[in-house]
Amino acid sequence: MKKKSNAKSNYFEILKKIIASRSHKGITQITIAEHINIGESGYFKIEKGKTKLDIERLFEILELLEVSPEDFFKGIK
Repeated sequence: MKKKSNAKSNYFEILKKIIASRSHKGITQITIAEHINIGESGYFKIEKGKTKLDIERLFEILELLEVSPEDFFKGIK
């Protein structure tokens, strides 16, 4: 029997951390969308998990949020 993957739950944990960090810093969805060169609705779909977040955009978001990947991924298993 194949072991169940945590990938999906980890993905949504990452999205929750982005939202929490963005809100804590007072950064709007529009600001992040502009920073990563997509429309506001496109970014909204990323936060809701309807559109997949690619690794390049993740790093661009972390840059804007001023958080290192090492710090961001702490606590995610």
